[in-house]
Amino acid sequence: MTKTYKSCKSLETSLYIAPNEIRACCQRFFRDGKMRGDAKLLSIKDGATPSIIEIKKAREKLFEEIQEDKNEDCKGCIFLKKTKDKPNFTSETKHLSIEHHSVCNLRCDYCSEIYWGGKRSKYDVVKFVSHLSENGALENCHQVVWGGGEPTLDKSFEQILEGIHAHSNPKIYHRVFTNSARYSEPLARFLEKGLIKITTSVDAGTEETFKKVRGRSKFYEVFENLKKYSSIDPTKVTVKYIFTEDNYSENEIDSFVENCKKFELNNCNYQISLNYKNSELEFKILKSIAYLFFRLSQNNITKIFLDDHVMVRFSSLKKDELKDLSQYLLLHNADHIILDPLQIKDLIVYGSGEIATQIISKTNFFKQIENYDVVDGNPNLVGRKIFGKKIRPVSLIKNNSRKIFIATAQHYDEVYKNILNSRGASDKIISGLII
Repeated sequence: MTKTYKSCKSLETSLYIAPNEIRACCQRFFRDGKMRGDAKLLSIKDGATPSIIEIKKAREKLFEEIQEDKNEDCKGCIFLKKTKDKPNFTSETKHLSIEHHSVCNLRCDYCSEIYWGGKRSKYDVVKFVSHLSENGALENCHQVVWGGGEPTLDKSFEQILEGIHAHSNPKIYHRVFTNSARYSEPLARFLEKGLIKITTSVDAGTEETFKKVRGRSKFYEVFENLKKYSSIDPTKVTVKYIFTEDNYSENEIDSFVENCKKFELNNCNYQISLNYKNSELEFKILKSIAYLFFRLSQNNITKIFLDDHVMVRFSSLKKDELKDLSQYLLLHNADHIILDPLQIKDLIVYGSGEIATQIISKTNFFKQIENYDVVDGNPNLVGRKIFGKKIRPVSLIKNNSRKIFIATAQHYDEVYKNILNSRGASDKIISGLII
């Protein structure tokens, strides 16, 4: 019998820098009533900066624990995949996330002290990243993600950002998750240089709800600052809405969309998400997510995408849920946001990761569509098969008028831009719900 192993991309090539430890991922999920994820690789001891050898050994150790089902962080994670080939672990890092302090000026009700408790990093982050770079670990790293606490509050934010940029892959770019409660000059300067992208979660349509969900009265300041950032380059700004028990009403959604129009954010990207502390996605909120999707598209906002776990939930609706959702949208003259395979007929799916896998395998859409192809920008994936179809290179999208569905959340804005550069227009990028 052929031996198989369990592993994931994050374990093999990602690093998440926390104040007092190095993690392999930032995935969070529920299993047996317990939140899991944030898989730890190393604890920082006595302020010592970790070495590439320690990173390699920590990855190997975590991998072995996963094989024996001994690691509680990873047990039951949907991103673990079976493979016949045992990974060759190194210190190579293709995805670097910096959450090196937990200082924040908001108190979001879906967050925790992990991200606003006031912890400072116990080690020299610039030194650590320089060490990775000098030893070739960042040669293939194209993205650095900055998380929270609020990254722009750190006095050394600009220094670290400049240091990473000086010591890393020249093609690297930074994605900064900022709450935009205050305007950051360094952030604006890097936006002007085209070196960063920002994501800001607003999560409300009114000042009252914003204070309830995000813990401070900074509603209009956030919108004003987003307007300033967007005026530099709206394609590099993502406005996020995380649904909670307090912000899913239609009135709240309508007010949110009106404020997005008022502050001229129409050309930004829009990400729809859910409070990760909810162990199950309640159907009433699922309908509200669909309603927000409709209201944005109704106001000529076209760059809208769902988090991967939300997308997966839409792709696995039960018959009674599908009927309920369809009737709800029909009531609002919004049923067109459910994509019809009989109307589309022929489709290119851009992306071959978890979202593509789930929607192709689980939805009625792909059981009914006449023809589709899957493309991916990663040359290492081209030629592999997904449900009997060979993954094609992105050159397939050129010189034709086939419709394209973007099946990625993490790289939505990049893929959108690639399609625009290849075709010169975005009118064939379809936006809607695949169920």
